[in-house]
Amino acid sequence: MFGFLGTHLGQSAFVGVAAVIVLLKFRRYRAVGGAAIGAVSSAATVGIAIVVALFGLVALGYWDPPVSEIVGDALGASRALYDLVGEWLVEQTLGRLEDVAA
Repeated sequence: MFGFLGTHLGQSAFVGVAAVIVLLKFRRYRAVGGAAIGAVSSAATVGIAIVVALFGLVALGYWDPPVSEIVGDALGASRALYDLVGEWLVEQTLGRLEDVAA
């Protein structure tokens, strides 16, 4: 498995290096470099790239995600967050609404 994955990553690295060389030979490489840095530094772009990479790994069959564990962890974290902040926030909101209504 690592042989195939290593070969695939080697080809991907070659394509990436070739793309960088082409971009550097481009007359406006500073503008292209600035745009690339801006895109990489954006948190939304990085988040989307991670999600797309994970979907790609699942689609190519490299990763079989434990969906039930992921959902269970997310539900546990949301319950903990609600216990920590949510219940207090609901009580405060209802108290203020009662004060406004009175």
